[in-house]
Amino acid sequence: MRSEYYPLVARAGWWFILPVAAGGFYLGVIHGWLFSIPLWLMAAAIAFLFRDPERPVPAKPLGLVSPVDGRILAVREGDDPYLQRKACCLLLDTSKTGSYTVRSPMEGKLLKQWYAVPGGKRAARRLLASWIQSDEGDDIVLVVRPKLGWLRVGSHIGPGERVGQGMRFCYVPFGARVELWVPADTRVEVQPGQKVLSGSDVVGTLNHGS
Repeated sequence: MRSEYYPLVARAGWWFILPVAAGGFYLGVIHGWLFSIPLWLMAAAIAFLFRDPERPVPAKPLGLVSPVDGRILAVREGDDPYLQRKACCLLLDTSKTGSYTVRSPMEGKLLKQWYAVPGGKRAARRLLASWIQSDEGDDIVLVVRPKLGWLRVGSHIGPGERVGQGMRFCYVPFGARVELWVPADTRVEVQPGQKVLSGSDVVGTLNHGS
């Protein structure tokens, strides 16, 4: 059952849909409904872009699900600037027509959030970086950089709260670039260029040994 807190069309889209729908209603009443059709079609297109569908979460406790609808841009090893460790980074780009909902890759507790890269110059684009730790002590960092540089991302979850695998984490109108920093020994199950769905597609599996 869909939660009342997350309607089928995300609340962020209502600010775009309502004025267009009001304009369509006005044209229909004053000039005839035929003249209002373009505005109703525009409202429907906006509603499609801002849809927030339910997603079936795979039954894979050690699996990491994709945080966004989109495409894998790169998979690389590097230095995690947030937790100061060697890690693997999955870089994703959201789809232009996919859902703009960002979901938690795994179940755990949100320990800390940053709005800029620690120790570096403040990024020209605002970001939201979130440190999530599983009950087994696995650490991941989910970094969301909105494509609209002036947009500040607001998280649905605050530090100290628990998150579920595939749970709605935040919403970024018109998409984002996403970094997913995972333990270096994570078994990555995607390749650059591959398309993924948030909350449903597994992008990696945490390694707890045999």
